[in-house]
Amino acid sequence: MNRRLQAIENMIVPGIGMIDVGTDHGYLPVSLARHGYPGALFASDIGEGPLSAARRNAEAAGLGDRIAFQLCDGLALCDPASVDTIVIAGMGGDTICGILDRAEWSMHPRYRLILQPMTRAEVLRYWLVNNEYVIEEEHLVEDSGEIYAVFSARFGGSMKLKDAELYTGAFAMLEQEPLWPAFLAKQHGRFRKLLLGLRQSGREPGRLELVEGIQQELEKESMKYADGTRDL
Repeated sequence: MNRRLQAIENMIVPGIGMIDVGTDHGYLPVSLARHGYPGALFASDIGEGPLSAARRNAEAAGLGDRIAFQLCDGLALCDPASVDTIVIAGMGGDTICGILDRAEWSMHPRYRLILQPMTRAEVLRYWLVNNEYVIEEEHLVEDSGEIYAVFSARFGGSMKLKDAELYTGAFAMLEQEPLWPAFLAKQHGRFRKLLLGLRQSGREPGRLELVEGIQQELEKESMKYADGTRDL
C-alpha cells in the first residue's frame, strides 16, 4: 500500500464494520482483513473495472469471502447498520462532500469518518464544520512528493476554523506533525503568490480582502518556525 492508505489504516480501530468508498484496487480492506480487523468489510466503487481489480486482489490474498463488494456511487448500497467507520479517500474534497450529502444517514455520532482529499481539502473542511461535524484527528503524510491531509470527523458537535485553517487544518492539531513546517511553508508561499497577483490585477476587492486575511494568519503561524527555535 502507498503511504496515504497506510496512514488511513493506522487510524482505523476495531468496530462493527468499515466501508472503503472508491476502493480502487481494494488494498485497504484487503490489508485490514489480513491484519485481523474483526468487523465486516465493504468495498465500493462506481467503476466496474476498479471493483473487479479489488475482487481479484482479495481472491489472490485468499480473502475473497471476507470482503463484500458494492458497485455503486459512494454509499448508495451501504447498509447503515453494518458499519461504524466510513473511509473516503483518493478523490477531491468537493466529491467527498457530494457523497456525504447524498447519504444523510451518515450524519450520526455513531459513524467515524476517515477522509483523505487529494484536492480542495478546504471545501471539505468548510462543509464539515458547517454541517455539525467535529474534526477529531488530523495527520499529514507525504506520498509521491506531495503532502496530504488525513483526518477523522464525527457528527454532532461544534467546531470553528480560521479561514487559513480551512486550507491547512487546525493549527493546534497539526503543530506536532513532523511535516507541518514544510506543509505550512508551502501554503504560505501559495497565498503569498496569490495575493501578489490579486494586488497587481486590481480586481476582485472582496477576494483580495479574504486572501490578505488568510495570508496574515499563515504569516503569524509561520513566524513560530522562522528562527528555528520551535521545538519540532
